[in-house]
Amino acid sequence: MEELRDLILKLAAENALKYGKANPKAVLGKLMASRPDLRPKARELASLVEEVVSQVNEMPPEALKEIATPPKRERKPQGRVWPPLEGAEEGNVVTRVAPEPNGYPTLGHAKGLLVPFIYARIYKGKFLLRFEDTNPRVERLEFYDAIREEFSRLLEAAERELGLSPGKWDEEIIESYHIPKMYELAERLIKQGDAYVCTCPAEKVRQWRREGRECEHRDQPVEVNLELWERMLEGDFKEGEAHLRLKTDMRHPNITMRDPGICRIVEAPHPIHGDRFRVYPVYDFSVSVMDSLTGVTHAFRSKEFEPHVEVQRTIIRKLGLREYHMVQFGRITVEGIPLSKRYIRPLVESGILEGWDDPRIPTLRGLFRRGILPEAIVRFFHELGPSKVDATVNMDMLAAINRKLLDPKVPRYMFVPDPVRAVIEGIDTPVEARVQIHPDSKEYRTIVVEEPIVYISKSDVEGLKAGDEFRLRGLATVRVRSVNPDEVSLILSQEQKIKGVKIIQWAPLKGGVPARVFIPLSPYSYEMLGGYGEPALAEMREGDMAQMLRMGFVRLDKRKPLTFILSHR
Repeated sequence: MEELRDLILKLAAENALKYGKANPKAVLGKLMASRPDLRPKARELASLVEEVVSQVNEMPPEALKEIATPPKRERKPQGRVWPPLEGAEEGNVVTRVAPEPNGYPTLGHAKGLLVPFIYARIYKGKFLLRFEDTNPRVERLEFYDAIREEFSRLLEAAERELGLSPGKWDEEIIESYHIPKMYELAERLIKQGDAYVCTCPAEKVRQWRREGRECEHRDQPVEVNLELWERMLEGDFKEGEAHLRLKTDMRHPNITMRDPGICRIVEAPHPIHGDRFRVYPVYDFSVSVMDSLTGVTHAFRSKEFEPHVEVQRTIIRKLGLREYHMVQFGRITVEGIPLSKRYIRPLVESGILEGWDDPRIPTLRGLFRRGILPEAIVRFFHELGPSKVDATVNMDMLAAINRKLLDPKVPRYMFVPDPVRAVIEGIDTPVEARVQIHPDSKEYRTIVVEEPIVYISKSDVEGLKAGDEFRLRGLATVRVRSVNPDEVSLILSQEQKIKGVKIIQWAPLKGGVPARVFIPLSPYSYEMLGGYGEPALAEMREGDMAQMLRMGFVRLDKRKPLTFILSHR
C-alpha cells in the first residue's frame, strides 16, 4: 500500500505541475494506465486518489517538482543473493534433481529443479538429472519425455534470465539401470546382520512400528534371511507377502527410523525394463545409495522428507558409503489451486480438466500454455530463494513478474467481447484508421473501414446516453445519437481533438475477426468470451503473445476457431 500511495503521489504531482491543480479523475486514469492489474479495484482506489490529490494541491511547486522528478539513486544489483552452501568448494559441488516419472511436472517441481541447478552453477559445479524410477506401477515413458522437455525449457530460460551457463544438466541417470547394484548392497546388509526379510502383513508392520514392537523375523539367522531374499528375487513370494527391512531400533523416537522397509515386491511391468525386475528398492534406500554412488555433494529435497534424513544416513553408514550434505528447503503451495498430482489426476480423468496442460492448473505445461514464460518462473523462484520456510503463493505474484517481461515487447490488439453494432453517421468510407502497435513504438497498423459500421463492446455501451462523446481508438471521435439494445447510433463529432474523452476499442464490420478468449477462473471453472477483433488477429500464429487492450495479456492457443487464453490482467 505504501508503494501504491507513492505512485499516486508522483502521478498527482505531475498532473498538478502540468495543469496547476491535480484532477482526481485524471490521476485515477493515469494510475489505471500504468497499472492495468488495478483496474478491478478502481472504485476502491478512488477515495485514496482523492485523499492524495487533496494533499498534493496544498503543496508548493518546489515540493511537487521533487516528488515528480525524484533524484537519481545509485542502482543496486538486482535479484536476491543466495546464502552460501555449507561445505561447498568452487568446482567441487555436485547437485541433482531427482524426479519420479509418475506424472507431468508442476510449479512445485520447478523449485526442486532450480534450487540445486542454481547452486551448481554458482559454485561452477556439476548438475545431474536422475530419474527415480523404482515404482513401476505409476511410471510411464511419456513422463520421462515430459520431464526432459519441460525441465530443458526452464534451464535454458535460467541461462538467458540469470546468466547461469550452461543451461542444461551435465549428466542424465536412470536409476532403474542400477537396481542390480542395489541388490548387491541389500545383500551386504543382510550378511552384516543389518537387514532381515519380514513376511508380516503390511497392516501388522505399520501397527507394530507405531507401538514400537519387534516382529518374530527380526532375530532370524543370516542364512534364513539370505534364503528368503533369494526367494523374493526368484518369485516365490507374491506382492505384499515379503519385504526387506533395515534393522535399527524399534523404540526410536522417530517412527520412520523403526526398522524401515528398504526393498519390496512390485508385480507390475516397468516402463523401460518390462518384467526384468520384481523386487524394487524403496525411496530411502535408493536415494541414499544413488546420491552417494553418483558423487552428489549436496542433496536437496523438500522439508517434508526431513524425518527420513536419519534413515538415509544410517543406510549410508551401515554400507560404508561416502556421506554428503542433505539440504532441506520449504515446500511451495499455490493459493486455491492443487499442486499435488493425486488431486489433479482425478480432475483430468473425470473430464473436469481437458488434460495435464489445462491452463487452469499449475503444471508446467499448463502454465506455458497459459502464456507464463519460463523466464518468469525462473525469476520467481530466484527471488523466492532457497528458504526452508514453507510458502503459500498466489498466481498474482507470478503474473506480476510475467507482466514485466511481456509488457515491453508484446504488441497491443483491439478485441471487442459481446459486440454491439455501432452505426457512424457523417464518416466518409472507406477510411483508414491508424492504431499504435505498442505504446513505446512509433509503428502503426492500418485498419481499412469500408462501411460506416463497427462493433463496440456491450460493456462500453452500458451507461451511454445521447450526447456522450468518446473516441474510437485511432479512427474518430464520435457523439452518441441514440442507444438501442442491439445497435448504437453515432455521429461524427465536429471537433476531433477533444481532450479527456474516453477511448474505446472497436472492430470493423467487414474484416472483423471472430475470436474467443478462454478465461481461467479455478481448476473447476472458466469463462469464455466471444467477440470480434481487428483484422491483424488473423495473422497471429499459435503460441504468439499479445495484450488485448483493456483486457490483459493473452496467448493464441489455436487458430480454428481462433481461441486465446487470458494469461493475466
